[in-house]
Amino acid sequence: MEKNLTIAEKLKKKYHKTEEVNNFKDMLYRSGNIYRSRTAFKLKDENGNIKIISYENFKNDVIYLGTSLIESGFLGKRIAVIGKNSYKWCVSYLAASIVGIVVPIDKELHSDDVINFMNVSQTVCILGDNKNLNTILDNLPKVENPDTYFISFEDKFFEFLNNGKKLYLAGFTDFDNIKVDPDELRILLFTSGTTGSAKGVCLSQRNICSNLISTYGIVKVKRSDLFFSVLPLHHTYECTLGFLLPIYSGASICHCEGLRYIAKNMQEYHPSVILCVPLLLEKLHKTIVKNMNKSLPAKYQKQNDENPYDNLPFFMKKIVKTKIKNTLGGRLRVFIVGAASCNPNIISDFRNLNLNTLQGYGLTECSPLVAGNTDFFQKDDSVGLPIPNVEYKIDKPNSEGIGEILVKGPNVMLRLL
Repeated sequence: MEKNLTIAEKLKKKYHKTEEVNNFKDMLYRSGNIYRSRTAFKLKDENGNIKIISYENFKNDVIYLGTSLIESGFLGKRIAVIGKNSYKWCVSYLAASIVGIVVPIDKELHSDDVINFMNVSQTVCILGDNKNLNTILDNLPKVENPDTYFISFEDKFFEFLNNGKKLYLAGFTDFDNIKVDPDELRILLFTSGTTGSAKGVCLSQRNICSNLISTYGIVKVKRSDLFFSVLPLHHTYECTLGFLLPIYSGASICHCEGLRYIAKNMQEYHPSVILCVPLLLEKLHKTIVKNMNKSLPAKYQKQNDENPYDNLPFFMKKIVKTKIKNTLGGRLRVFIVGAASCNPNIISDFRNLNLNTLQGYGLTECSPLVAGNTDFFQKDDSVGLPIPNVEYKIDKPNSEGIGEILVKGPNVMLRLL
């Protein structure tokens, strides 16, 4: 009977077991209860010491912030979040998306673009870093809603959160009573406008939750995993797979302090999973190969930055692998790479070093993942197979097989704004 199964059916039998969720509130409460005392986030305090935020504390912070947002009159409203990757960003994103509609905005945009997105989305409240909020406040006449409420992560955030805590503990539990329709607009993102002007992508919580469940089914996330968040959280790639996926899975998250601190932060946090783009992977690969050629005996060294690893004797390969792993924090086991095509030779080289590299394809409109290499299928020169419950095809391919990619599945957006 097994012989008669298609490749897709054989792979499906191997998928990891998943638990259904269709909205962020249920996911938050589920994870907060199941993983209660486990580490959700590793952060640095004001003295640079690493501190732990448990799942229970994270859940409560989202509830308290959400309670304060409700008390301020923002239930069902558009709430923007802007700033660098941080714990406060994550709490704000979930609270805003449960209380109303979250509008994540790129912190690198010019203030005119930020204000335009606020106006188009009809934002009534924005939470973010002082740096970003100040550029908006300097151009306040351009903001169409004169009553827009500003909550600075540095100044007002914890005051606002603590106000919600007092209200909640005093019996104002409206947040608990929110009924989230998984199929209505809850996430409004603005694309970079690859094919023209920027567009507002309207996503539901079912869109993103379906992506979480499909991904977990084909890429095992361990509860002991620590995700190193490098890419901007306002993108669905990092937000879905680098933030919400570990929260669904019971894993932990730490945030990179900036591109020049990657090596330092990896030594401090010892991550096991990194989401990245090919450019970051290529730079890391180049540095590793260069250091190998510098440290190996002369007879094993290669010219022109060629990789010497394949020609090393077995005992030396083991030593090299251990040294490289230690320079990356000692626990790194997998790279998830997307956003552009990756050199298959680099993927192969990392796998030889026991660093699994899974390349995938996605886009904001699909929450984002459409296809990927998995625990059960890996092809270095491919973005992999469709993720579970998703179908795609190439429409009207030319002689080289190039055509429009059509995608069907629960991860596909509601509409464009």
